[in-house]
Amino acid sequence: MQNKTSIILPTYNEAGNIKNCAETISKILEKESLEFEIVIVDDNSPDGTFEVAKVLAEYDKRIKPFVRTTERGLSSAVTYGYEKAEGDNLVVVDADFQHDYTKIPDVIRLLNENDIVVATRRSADGGYGNFPILRKLASQFATKISEWLFPVPISDPMSGFFGIRKSIYLETKEKLHPRGYKILFEILGSVRTEKIAEVGYTFGLRTWGQSKLDSGVIFYFIWDLISIKWNQWRSSHSFQFRSKRRNSHIHP
Repeated sequence: MQNKTSIILPTYNEAGNIKNCAETISKILEKESLEFEIVIVDDNSPDGTFEVAKVLAEYDKRIKPFVRTTERGLSSAVTYGYEKAEGDNLVVVDADFQHDYTKIPDVIRLLNENDIVVATRRSADGGYGNFPILRKLASQFATKISEWLFPVPISDPMSGFFGIRKSIYLETKEKLHPRGYKILFEILGSVRTEKIAEVGYTFGLRTWGQSKLDSGVIFYFIWDLISIKWNQWRSSHSFQFRSKRRNSHIHP
């Protein structure tokens, strides 16, 4: 039996993109005869994104829209979508066409042999396109940091386009504290696996609307660095602490 893939689309003010996005992804996966659903998680967009998604769902039952009215943030929207997803594989993409949707089948196929698959801009067959120079430098800086944090080399840890087996997510979710925009970075810091693959893609231009990234991304990135390193240190020293407690005695 073929595995089912859940495509997770976190959205905020994407009313002008969501219809074309869902239809484009559906056509690509149908052409490859892949079983899928599209889980749209909207953060109560004032532009009516959720209303558009609900209309799409009336015509295609594979589209499953959800709205969050008390939370906001890309990372927590992704994990919310994970919880609603019914697929064996979970693939996250943006709804603004900056990610190359034609690469989604490659990500799905590689998940047959891997726990995580990252779509990377830093490969021979990938690129940043017209990515702003400051954001490109920030991404390269994060890549260098990842070499210090993660046991498996990842060329693009700041990617927002990636897949993970749902079984791996379920084993790891209690360790996650999603915040900010870069959920992959936290997942890579929590999952213990060497079964990670990469797929090259070229970053595209947003077709409609404005970017959601701002200075808050830097704050959450630094906070994630501290949290991940602290958890790694605590895990490596937990056995030592337990041994000290077992060997301690109270004498009258």
